[in-house]
Amino acid sequence: MLINSILENSFFQNVVSGIIGGLVVYLIQSFSDKKKKSKESIEKSIVGKKELKILNKDFLYEYEPHKITVEKITEEFGKPIKIFKAENNCRSNIFEFKNAKVEIFESVEDSSILSITVFSKLDKNYPVTCRVSFEEDEEILGNAIISDVIIKDSFFFDSYETPLGFETIIGCSNAYRQTKHLKYFYQIEGEFKNLGDTKGKIIKQVCVTQVDDIHPFFSFYDTFYA
Repeated sequence: MLINSILENSFFQNVVSGIIGGLVVYLIQSFSDKKKKSKESIEKSIVGKKELKILNKDFLYEYEPHKITVEKITEEFGKPIKIFKAENNCRSNIFEFKNAKVEIFESVEDSSILSITVFSKLDKNYPVTCRVSFEEDEEILGNAIISDVIIKDSFFFDSYETPLGFETIIGCSNAYRQTKHLKYFYQIEGEFKNLGDTKGKIIKQVCVTQVDDIHPFFSFYDTFYA
């Protein structure tokens, strides 16, 4: 009887140990699967994937007006949230992401991409790089400022009043062959009489364009803070 009791206890202990061990393995596997699915979900939400929710950090460096087509944009971004006829015989396409808003101007005549505008709040988890000259180190929107290089290479400067105060736009070019055909326009808040006074001001939006006269920006009412 004693032997049978010992065997039964041993068997019971083995069963319990097996159950506990199996439960531990299950919990570890479940945690691993959940972490993997979370990572896959984030990866799928990056621009260039089918499910678009997060704008890629280097978007403005990877997508240039002359290098992309409307078909590619539709395929990679999905349908825009808004399309409307704009000035200069252009069509505006508005895309909205978790960390940014994008406006793409295309020619009505041949569907070529003329300009790309990005507004992004300062998101420490999903920042968006501000397109600047190759002379400067990269900065993200929300931290990027008007620099000496931007002022030196500027060809356009305009302060204008809005219902909520003044805004200023600065346009600049660069001498680098790879991007010489592109112009960079930056929007900042405030009214300035002289271009030099804009140094150090935070850049709110950036527009990369092939045409000097086409540099659209989002109004306050179309931004995240409206």
